[in-house]
Amino acid sequence: MTLQRFSGKQYLQIDIANNFGLDKEDWNTRLHWFQQHKHKLLEMVPEAEDPALMYAGILAYEKMKAGEPVSYPVSLDATASGMQILACLTGDRTGAMQCNVVDSGKREDAYTNVYNHMCNITGDSSKIVRSDAKAAVMTSLYGSEAQPKRVFGEGALLRVFHETMETLAPYVWELNQVFLDMWQPDAYSNDWVLPDGFEVKIKVMDKVKETVHFLNEPFEVFTKVNQPIEKGRSLSANVTHSLDGLIVREMIRRCDYNPKDITRILSAMKDPIIDQKDNDHSKMVDKLWRLYKESGFLSARILQHLRADNLSLIDSYVPIKELIESLPEKPFKVATVHDCFRVLAPYGNDLRIQYNIQLASIAKSDLLSFIISQILGRTVSIGKADPNMWKDVLNSNYALS
Repeated sequence: MTLQRFSGKQYLQIDIANNFGLDKEDWNTRLHWFQQHKHKLLEMVPEAEDPALMYAGILAYEKMKAGEPVSYPVSLDATASGMQILACLTGDRTGAMQCNVVDSGKREDAYTNVYNHMCNITGDSSKIVRSDAKAAVMTSLYGSEAQPKRVFGEGALLRVFHETMETLAPYVWELNQVFLDMWQPDAYSNDWVLPDGFEVKIKVMDKVKETVHFLNEPFEVFTKVNQPIEKGRSLSANVTHSLDGLIVREMIRRCDYNPKDITRILSAMKDPIIDQKDNDHSKMVDKLWRLYKESGFLSARILQHLRADNLSLIDSYVPIKELIESLPEKPFKVATVHDCFRVLAPYGNDLRIQYNIQLASIAKSDLLSFIISQILGRTVSIGKADPNMWKDVLNSNYALS
């Protein structure tokens, strides 16, 4: 499939439909709903899932129709961002289709898919609630065993849940176990550096009990101290969250780039200076290029630091040129809250394209090996289930929806 593109007017219509509660429908369904109800939108605001945003969107749409400037930003959310990242790290095409990283032909809802699959196995939908399935999926992908047990118990339903996850997202689910197995019982912290130079340091904290006396009565007091623990479940969550943060930073760098940086770099490539200067820009270029060579993920941060006198630090202009060519034609502001991105309506297409590029870059990279090698302190090489999946990610229609 190819990426569906829309006008700014249509993105305002989609935003109104989303805030009414249709964000899980296909694009065409949302646009059709808007046309059917555009004459009574204000009457429907009290029924909306997010009435305040729907009302704001309607006011913006009316201003647009009147030819007035519109400063209202539309919202587009990632669809199960945690699963999206894990699917890209592993090259899990089946898992990627559940969360719209790879197009299936419609707007997928990973949590509903898990719920429906479990209902089909058990033959009884009364035993399972979608919201419970969502809670189990979200937490289990962050290493939790307790939450799925609370939701499904420790019997047949829990086994059905595990079987469903193994079927719908096999490599994502396997990576969960890998993160659990690689816990180091002698580690005081788990540390890694991301491709943009962001340093992650997660201290291992253990709960220690101490008995204190007050008025001659003993009381147990628990405090957390930095010390190794035998088993831990935080690696999956922390790695995923760190990559969530990387995506947000890269989206802002790419969408709101400085055109002067691009002009300077293209000019420098035509006439580089052989004598390299040792300054902060050169040190950062050297660091970011090394991280790129090790991870396979080139951060747009490098564009802020490339100069004619440090181009000699990179051994190929090709990745830099490809990075520049992948940027939107014009820079624009983007506001982010975790995996929700807000932009002015005319930039909706550019936003979705840039998000797809981020997911594709992760799917193409060696980020999983890169991060795990740092955590374990030794070189680890992990292949992709589908090394060519990244090509299809670029045309995903609902990764942001």
